[in-house]
Amino acid sequence: MIVIGAAFALPGALAYAGLWRSWSWARYPVRWFGLFWLGVALVCLGTALQFTNGPFVPVFFVLMPAFVLCGALGFWMAFDGARWATPGWYRRAMRR
Repeated sequence: MIVIGAAFALPGALAYAGLWRSWSWARYPVRWFGLFWLGVALVCLGTALQFTNGPFVPVFFVLMPAFVLCGALGFWMAFDGARWATPGWYRRAMRR
């Protein structure tokens, strides 16, 4: 789960950082940002599932809300919402 999440988050992180911009003129460019948040959600889930037993159970209860919030933001952005969560370079480029 952690590896799959990292594979999802990597292109989104490159997009957020502005290192990969060739996709920005696609029909639904905000989806790449959503992919980042979905990847972070999967990393949170995979990490939380490692802490279901033992003395680190509170880590599970911290990471599960992070999973839900990141997943919700990721799905919202994947369906072309949450434009406020896009990076500044992207908002400036779309105003031109």
